[in-house]
Amino acid sequence: MEIKILHKQGMSSRAIARELGISRNTVKRYLQAKI
Repeated sequence: MEIKILHKQGMSSRAIARELGISRNTVKRYLQAKI
């Protein structure tokens, strides 16, 4: 859920991954599955 909020605020996948301490691929997979 936090990924979605950060993405809506305009953060890139790379920035979200860095902020949450997870991989970019995890962020991308989450966003693709939820959109």
